[in-house]
Amino acid sequence: MDAKEHAVNTIKIKDIDLPSPELYNTNKTAVITEWLINWIEKALKNKRIKNNDLLPSKSELAYFFGVSVGTVQNALRAVEDMGLLVSKQKKGTFISVGGNNSRKLTSKRDFAMTSIKKYMRENNFEEGEALPSSRTLVQLLDIPLNTLRAALQGLAAENIIQKKFKQEYILINSKYDIPDVGFETLVEKIKKDIEQYITDNCKVSDKIPANKELAKRFNAGIKTVNDAISILVKEGVLVTLRGQYGTIVSKMPYEKRFEPLRETSIFAPAAVTAYYYYEKTMHRIKRMINESYYPGSKLPSITELSQILDLSPNTVRRAIKELVKEGILRSMPGRMGGTFVIASPDIQENSYQWIAVSSDFVSSKN
Repeated sequence: MDAKEHAVNTIKIKDIDLPSPELYNTNKTAVITEWLINWIEKALKNKRIKNNDLLPSKSELAYFFGVSVGTVQNALRAVEDMGLLVSKQKKGTFISVGGNNSRKLTSKRDFAMTSIKKYMRENNFEEGEALPSSRTLVQLLDIPLNTLRAALQGLAAENIIQKKFKQEYILINSKYDIPDVGFETLVEKIKKDIEQYITDNCKVSDKIPANKELAKRFNAGIKTVNDAISILVKEGVLVTLRGQYGTIVSKMPYEKRFEPLRETSIFAPAAVTAYYYYEKTMHRIKRMINESYYPGSKLPSITELSQILDLSPNTVRRAIKELVKEGILRSMPGRMGGTFVIASPDIQENSYQWIAVSSDFVSSKN
C-alpha cells in the first residue's frame, strides 16, 4: 500500500453541510443523484473536500438520506458514470474529478434531458404550459420510464421545469440551451470498447472477463458495463450462462448475421428453450417494475399480482422471493407492510439459455 492510501481523508457525515433532500413522493435515486452532484461540485469549489477523499460508507449515507442501501448504491453508480466518483473494491467510493480514473460521457439521464428539451422547443412550449404525462413522453420519446423520471428531476433541478402535482411538470424557463446531439452515451462507448476487446482477444465460444473486471479495465461503473453487456446479448454477440460458465462470445461483433446450424450450435434459441417458469415470472415482474414503478413504490399484493399476471399465487410468491434475494424488492410484514421496490432491475433479454448436448457425450452411467 502506498503513502497516498495511508493518508486518505475520510469524509464524515457530520462534515456534510448541505441538508438532505426532500424525498417524499419522488424518484429517490434520481433526487439523491442530483443532490450528490450538487454537493460534490460545491464542496470541491469551496475546498471542503478534494480529489481522492473517501465518502462515508453506503450504510451511513443510507441512514443520512433515510433510504435503503440499494438506493444509495444506484445513485453512486450514476454519479460515478458521470465522472465524479470512482469505486474501489473493498476500499470504498472516492471523489475523482478531472483525472484519468473515470470517464465522463453523456449519461442516459442527460440524453433523456436533451430529448425532452428538443421536444419542448420543437413543439413551441410556452412558460406555464404543462408537459404531457410521463406515460405519454415514454411513448413519444422512446425513453424508459425510470430514465425519464430521472431526466425530469434533472430539468427541475436546473429550474427549467417545475413539478406542480403528483406527476405533472410545467415549463418555467424557456431560455435553455440544447447540447450538441452528436454525442454518445457512456453505455454506447463501453459497448464499443467491449466489442473491440472481443475482436482483438477472443473467438467464438471464448469466455470474456467478468463484468467487474471489465469495469476496472475500462474505468467505468459496473452498472454501465452491465447495460453494455445486455445490449450485446440482445444483438447476439454474447450469451450469458449461469454459474461458472459466465458470458460467452456467440458471434464476432463484425459479423452482421448469425444463423448457426442447429446441429452445430450448442446454444439453443431462447424462443425454443426459454427460462425456467419462475424465471419467466421474475422477468415479467422486473419489466412491470421498470415500466410502472420506481424505488420506494409498493407493489400490488401477491393475490393481485397473480391475477394481473394470470399465474398461481405460489409461482408469484417464489418469483418475489428470488427478487428479494437479488436486492430488487423488500418484503415487510404487518398491516402497513407489503412488497416494496428498493432498486431498479436490470433486464437482460435471453439471459439464461439452455445448452443442448449430444447424447454421444453423455455417459451411460448417468
